[in-house]
This record gives sequence, C-alpha cells and structure tokens, in this order.
Amino acid sequence: MRKTMLLAAIAAIAVAATASAEEPTTTPSSSAPSAQAAAPPAPPAAPPPEKLSVGGGGLFKPGLLLQGWFLIDHSTDTTSTFRLRRAEFHVKGEIVPGLVAYGLMIDPSKVLEFQDKTLAVSNQDPPPSDPSEPETVTAKQPAGSVSMLQDFFITVTGRYVDVSAGQFKIPVSWEGYNSSSKLLFPERALVSREFGDKRDVGLRLSKTFKSFGYSAGVFNGTGQNNLDTNNDKDLALRLEGYPVPGLVLGGVVYTTVGTRESNVKDRYEADIRLERGPLLLQAEYIRAHDIGKAAPGTDAQGFYGAVAWTFFDKLQPSLRVGHLDPDVDVNVDPATSGGKDEVWHMDVGLNYYVRKHEAKLQLAFSRFRYETRAAIDEVVLVGQVAF
Repeated sequence: MRKTMLLAAIAAIAVAATASAEEPTTTPSSSAPSAQAAAPPAPPAAPPPEKLSVGGGGLFKPGLLLQGWFLIDHSTDTTSTFRLRRAEFHVKGEIVPGLVAYGLMIDPSKVLEFQDKTLAVSNQDPPPSDPSEPETVTAKQPAGSVSMLQDFFITVTGRYVDVSAGQFKIPVSWEGYNSSSKLLFPERALVSREFGDKRDVGLRLSKTFKSFGYSAGVFNGTGQNNLDTNNDKDLALRLEGYPVPGLVLGGVVYTTVGTRESNVKDRYEADIRLERGPLLLQAEYIRAHDIGKAAPGTDAQGFYGAVAWTFFDKLQPSLRVGHLDPDVDVNVDPATSGGKDEVWHMDVGLNYYVRKHEAKLQLAFSRFRYETRAAIDEVVLVGQVAF
C-alpha cells in the first residue's frame, strides 16, 4: 500500500513539473517592453561608394549635370521657349592610382537639329550690280556644335605637376574655366562667353597646392574637335594665389606663337573671387587682340563684377554688371560684324539651393543694352541636378 502511494506521488510531481515547463515563468504586463522593442537598433546603412573599382585596381567615378531652362526674350517682339541647356555626362578616375588618371565628358544637348539659314553667295558670275546686296541662298546649317564630345584627357600625375594630353578648356576666364554646375547665374557673363569657356586639343601641365595653383598648356588654336591647319600653336599660362581661405587671385596670359599671320588670339586677364561665409564677390577683366585674315587685327576688352549673399544656406540673391566692347577703336556695326556690338548687361538673380549645387533652382533677369541696336530683356528659369 505504501509503495503504491509513493509511486502515485512521484507521478504527480512529474506531471506538475512538465506543465510548469510548458508555461511562461512570468506573464508580461501591458506596460512591459516587448522583445522587439528591447532589441538594439540596426546600424545605419553604409552610403554608396563614390568611386567604383575597375581594371587591376583602378577607380571609376561617374558624374552628371542636367539643366532645363524656360527662357523669355523681349526686344521688338517677345519669344519664349523651353530649352535643354546642358546634359553633361562625365567619367573620371585613375587607372593606375597615383600615376595614371583619365577623364571623358559628352554633352548631347550641344547637338541640335539643322535649321534653314540665309547665306550670301560669294564669287558670283556675273557679280551683283550692288555689292551691298549680294545674291543669297537658303540652306540647312547647324544651330550649334555638331559634336557632343567635350572633354577627353589622359593624365600622368606627379607630386608637383600633372601632365594631361587630350581636349579640355583653355584656362581663360575664371567663369569659363570652371564648372558650369557652380555658376552664380544661369549663364556666364558676356566677356567670359566671348573669350573663355572654349575647348581645344593640346597638352596641359597643372597642379593646385595650398597657397597657389597653375595651369599651363599648348593648344592647336583651332578650337574644339578640330585638327590644326598650320604650324602655329597657342600657349597659355594661368596662375592663381590663395593668400587667405576663400580668396582667389588669378592672372592669365594666352598667346599665339609661330608665323602669327592669321587666327591669332592674344588674351590678358586678371580676376578675383572672395567667398567668406554668406558673402560672395567675383570680378574679371580680359583684354584681347585678334588677327584674322587681315592685319593689324582687332583689340577688344570686357569685364564684370558680381556680388551675392546667402540666407539660411538656401536663398542667394545676386547682382552682376558687365561690359563687352568687341572693338575698342571703332564703333562696331552689327550688320557687318556677325551681330557683335558694344554692350552693357545687368543681371539680377535668385538661387534656391535644395541641396547645394546637386539640386537647385535659378531665376534670373538680364538686360542687354547695345550701342547701335535695341536693348534685349531676358528672363530665365533653370532647374538643375548634378553630381
């Protein structure tokens, strides 16, 4: 009897122990934290790499600049148009880090559809009775550049000099030489457009240090995507000093060497840029001497000054005043000079930086006051993304 009772007690204890193991030891209250909430937060995702690995250890970095414009022009008539102003795709990197670098940029927006243009017929037989009214013909002509290739270079890098061969901007005009994505206004000043922002094929030596930088080059002198047509070459030297943070002092000498019989381009420039906190000041002066097919050539000059102030790191009102004189010795007749004429321009702008220059909106009003023809008013609204 006692043995039976002992076995029954042992069985009861085993059943109770089994039931206790299947139930939670504590009952969570509504105020107790859940197991998910108690878990440590997941680490933030790593940012994507800026450069990709290529080849046997090289680096590849892509970039993009997209600008869409809405443009209104008013002179005797008012016109408006949407415009794809820039569609630059560029890649750069190092194929042998620390030794061999490369770069390539294309801009498909440069290639526009051909348009009808009226051209004067030369060498007419018989000659026209009135030479001032030559016979004309209408033909399809390119509205702009017919090549999308902008930059192409292979660089051997060194401690004191980087040697690049290919096609790149000539170092004339601070605005012209530097990136289009960081312009203060939608378009460069007239003097910068006239003498800078031009590409050529050649050899460049350059380097930037803490207190100064330089860019020297020898170029064909025939412009973008063109072979040389003679043995003359263009030489360029740009020197920059950085005496204090945010201040750039620059000077340029650009000249044609050789026979100097035609296609001669001489440029002399001084520029300054100060960027301290919300303040931006910028100015350039360029003097030019050009010889075409007939000596003695033409002397031209131009300048601009700009000021801007940034509020809340987002809004930046700006003002620019500039002047361009395509021939300092005579009054230029635009009817015989390809439309060139002495002109003053004033630009008032407002930039909104969504994320610095990576995403921004620009609104600008410009007035161009010519010496011999009607003034032109222009309003431009720009949307930009870049990286």
